[in-house]
Order: sequence, then structure tokens, then C-alpha cells
Amino acid sequence: MRITQQAMSHQALQRLQSRLEQLAQAQSSLGSGKRIHKPSDDPSAMNRSMSLRGLQAASDQAGRNASDGLLWTSLADSKLQTLLDRLHRARELAIRSGSVTNDAEREAFAKELESIREEAIAIANSRIGDRALFAGTADGDAVSDDGTAYLGNDGVVERRVGPKDVVKVNVDGEIVFGFKGGRDLFSVLQELTDRIAAGDHDAVQTSIGEIDDSMDRILSALAELGAATNRIEAAQRRNADEKLSLQDRLSQVESVDVAEAIMQLQLQQVAYEATLGALARSIQPSLIDFLR
Repeated sequence: MRITQQAMSHQALQRLQSRLEQLAQAQSSLGSGKRIHKPSDDPSAMNRSMSLRGLQAASDQAGRNASDGLLWTSLADSKLQTLLDRLHRARELAIRSGSVTNDAEREAFAKELESIREEAIAIANSRIGDRALFAGTADGDAVSDDGTAYLGNDGVVERRVGPKDVVKVNVDGEIVFGFKGGRDLFSVLQELTDRIAAGDHDAVQTSIGEIDDSMDRILSALAELGAATNRIEAAQRRNADEKLSLQDRLSQVESVDVAEAIMQLQLQQVAYEATLGALARSIQPSLIDFLR
């Protein structure tokens, strides 16, 4: 009889422990706002949750890639806009030189053009972090210090800004600066400087045409960068919408219904108290029997 009563008490204690665990889980869900804390809570929902979180991680990475891509395009755009302004000034000096009659003024024009050429070389060798902006995928500078050679390559710098959207964020410096498919900008500026200093007005007119060609190449590069920027910004907008959608879907999978959670907590509380009362009643007769 005592063994049977002991077994019944043990079973009652197990039921009490189970009720206590269920009560604790209900309290945890309500407190955290999450209904899934471990795979065994809902294996199917946990799989969906892990899949959605994987998509969130990919979306976050695409966002970082887009930001980095915009840094590339905006910096390249800024540098080329500055270079375009300096070439406008070089063209202005070339035109004005036609009316110059004294050596001192021609020398002043030539010195300013030398300064413009040096600035153009510095722009060509602009960097973004530890990367050359106009050298393709090469590690070093885009052009030599004297501007006579292109040192980069035609490598493409790309950023994945969406599941199926990869954007080229650099421009080919060899083309932009005229080392491929034209006369290089730095030779054009050097010859213009020399021609103005020598007072060779006919040759200066040839240089003006070559500067126009250089400016056209820069304008083409700016248009390319503008198109890349537009694609990246469009991808950012899509990514923002996708992140909101993923968060909503994840919330539906993971988050508790507060009203339902409160009801479950109350039910578990009642069940726990009932089990506790039943256990107390089962223990009391066994003590009386033992004392007899």
C-alpha cells in the first residue's frame, strides 16, 4: 500500500514539474514577446524563422554593398567634376592666349597650365581607402608621377546590391584619361603649355580641340557613373521595402499574440495551482496512514 501511494506521489510530482515548466514557458513567451525559444518549441516555425533570418542577413549585406558602391560612384563623380572644371579653365587660357602679345603674360599662362596638369595627375591617382579610384583592380597608382603612362588595368569593380543586381561602380581610367582610343590628357596639357609659351597660336587651336575630346571622355564617364548611382539607389529602395516585408513575416512566425499569451499564462497558472492542490491532498492521507 505504501509503495502504491509512493508511486502516486511520484507521478503527482512529475505532473507538477511539467506544469511548472509550462508555466515558466508561458511567462517567458509573454515577457520576451517571442513564442519560439528553442527548436523543440515548434520545429516547422523554427525552420521558417532561420530561413527568414538568412534572407535578412543577405539583405543587410546588400545594403552595406550599396553604401560602399555609392561611395565609389560619388567620389569618382566628384573628382571628375573637379577635373572637368580645371579643363574648362585650361581651355579658357588657351583661347585667351591668342590675344597675348608679351612673353611675361604667356609665361604666366604656361605656369597656370603646369599647375592644372599637376592637379590632373593628382586627381587621376585619387584613392578610396587603400584602393586607387581610376586604376581598375590594380593596387598602385593609375598614372605615373610624370603623367606619361597608365599604370592601372581594365579590371571591373562591382558591388552586389540585390539578389540578382550587380553594379559596376568604377570607370576605366585608361579610357577616361585618353591612354586608350585617343590622346592622353596629360600629353595634351603639356603640349598646350609648350605651345602657349612658344606663342604658336595655330598649334594652340589644335590643343583646344584635343582638350574638347578629353572633356567629352570625362562627360561620358560621368554619365556612366550617374547611371550606376541610379541603379544603386533604386536597389536601396527595393532593399528597404524587402527588409520591412521580411521583418513582418518574421514577426508573424516568431512573435506571440499578446492576448493569446496572457490567456495561456492564466490557464497554465490555474493548471499549476490545481496540480499543486491535488499533490497536497495525495500527500496528506499517506502521512496519516504512516502515523497509524
